[in-house]
Amino acid sequence: MSAYSFLSALGGILLLFFVYDSKAIPGLWHARVIAILMNHLVWKRNQSSISSSDGPSVLFRPLRTRSYCSLAEVDFNLHKSNSTFYADLDISRIELLLLLFKDVITPLSPPSRYHHSGGPYKSDEQQAGSLKHLTPALGGVSCIFRREIKPWQRYDVESRILCWDDKWLYIVSHFLKPGSHSETGTGGSEEGILASAISKYVFKKGRRTVTPEEVLQFLHLVEDGDHADADADANANADAYADASIERSGLGPKVRGQGDQQEHIEVKRKRGLALAAHMAGLDGLHRVA
Repeated sequence: MSAYSFLSALGGILLLFFVYDSKAIPGLWHARVIAILMNHLVWKRNQSSISSSDGPSVLFRPLRTRSYCSLAEVDFNLHKSNSTFYADLDISRIELLLLLFKDVITPLSPPSRYHHSGGPYKSDEQQAGSLKHLTPALGGVSCIFRREIKPWQRYDVESRILCWDDKWLYIVSHFLKPGSHSETGTGGSEEGILASAISKYVFKKGRRTVTPEEVLQFLHLVEDGDHADADADANANADAYADASIERSGLGPKVRGQGDQQEHIEVKRKRGLALAAHMAGLDGLHRVA
């Protein structure tokens, strides 16, 4: 067999492999990230991801992306390598952040939607300059592996906001069997959860750190000062909400009005903080000899 015939045969085999296993194509991860960035920051730069009717109801809404275990991701144990989970998490988190926070990440989106009817009026120029050009920076990820993912097995990656504190925004992600739910209270089963991860982001404007609450208030995803107002009632109502079923369409139990909705948001935030506190405790890990 001539060298040309050998190379032609090898090229044909590689072409068939990449057609059947497109996730193994070199540079595909970067292409997917660039496509997401272009879609939200260029092609839809003047189109708000959150409509005025959504408001706070969109805050905890999960985002699902579909993927599968490529042969290029398989380790010596013949299942998805632990390190490759983080590449899938990147794709899911980036799209979630752009869906929720595009209007403070890009300077190209229209500022008029930020006018706050309940507070002092700010001009378009003031609004556009106050919280723009923010950079969400990843501060850490922790992943718990529950079940193996076999070669070519399909799965969903579901990510949503878990909670936030004075510095960090926490995102929870689940690797799920298709059709499974991350919330076991909705009829889902833990059998469908393949892995779970928690990530934390900080918003930076140059060297300045912008608190998540500032960003959420700016986008009208929480009300100004709602944490202080809800603190007294949130703990009392936490148990009542804990057993409530979470609807897949958004925040979950339908609330009667804006005040109830904000209280429900605060309850979910505090419940999430109970888990996020364990991750925050690892900030001193570098001091361990």
